[in-house]
Amino acid sequence: MILMSRAEFGVVIGVMLLLIALVLPALQHSREEARQSMSKNNLKQIGLALYNYEDFHMALPYGGTIREDGVAMHGWLMGIMPFLNQNNFSNRLDYDQSWSSSVNEPVYIASIYCYQVPGVTADYTTTGLGLTHYLGNPNLLHRNRRVTFDQLERGTSYQWIAGEVAGNFQPWSYPFNWRPLGTKLCDGPHSFGHPAWDGGHLLRADGSVTFFSDQTAPEILKAFAEAPPVATREQTAVPDRTFDYGDFHWERVDLQSDLIAENIYVALVLRHYWETSLLINVYTAANRSPEERRNSKSQGDRLHFLLKIDASTDIAAALKATTLKDESSPQQFQANVKLLQEIQKEMTSSDSRQ
Repeated sequence: MILMSRAEFGVVIGVMLLLIALVLPALQHSREEARQSMSKNNLKQIGLALYNYEDFHMALPYGGTIREDGVAMHGWLMGIMPFLNQNNFSNRLDYDQSWSSSVNEPVYIASIYCYQVPGVTADYTTTGLGLTHYLGNPNLLHRNRRVTFDQLERGTSYQWIAGEVAGNFQPWSYPFNWRPLGTKLCDGPHSFGHPAWDGGHLLRADGSVTFFSDQTAPEILKAFAEAPPVATREQTAVPDRTFDYGDFHWERVDLQSDLIAENIYVALVLRHYWETSLLINVYTAANRSPEERRNSKSQGDRLHFLLKIDASTDIAAALKATTLKDESSPQQFQANVKLLQEIQKEMTSSDSRQ
């Protein structure tokens, strides 16, 4: 057996630490390059969907549809869903109900991969809505108006449509998913760009995606920002609102009910990455046979919102007011109450630690 002296052992450890110090930055750089490439591809997919939408409707989508009474309905990221091979979401939407309606909540809690920048640890709002890390050009995507490519006086290559944002992320379902470009990227959470890359990508109106560094001359970005057509202040006005968000995920919990009942019942639990819960949504869905599920084009259950549970909800009373009481035995009902109460306790303990 060969024994090393303390000095020799120290040299070996030193060499290993040096190798790690040399390799880690290279690995991190490689990882960021991959993320950058994936985000660029996301914007290309969004651009292709916008082009297909324009080809079908002869104009770009409404940035947001806002009713005369001021109720905000739906935005452009929802409008291009059928052209992103995500038509299962748009088919489930009730367009007569607003984006914030509980009827449409089962759609808007979805996290859409190509609407998020890889590596950004912000997936959902604290109310469980899926986020977007890309926002649109307010001159092309704004309130109650469709812009055509013929209106781009300087041509499609001199106009931008969307890009990565540095922060203040919004739900992709929000009807106001646009933001002024400004004259500097990575200039705080209100700006465009991705700070980890010292710049960001912009999707041009010709479908190409270009990376601009945070050192890009302000005059260049100003030229993009002011390229006609220029929308009015009224058209681009947005509510004074920011969203709380974080690194969360939804966990499905199937509740007990009669196997031959008309409906099944599902709880979706919004959790922190360290597994404490923020809220619980309870849904109902049609109780389909295994054969119906196999033959269905969509294998997932079509959920219908039933109730929301927070730290102060009386779960037993809330469930008694739903059809679950009639479609479960007393034992099943009590088991459901106990299960949800245990999850609810996590919210209380989580609040006490903050």
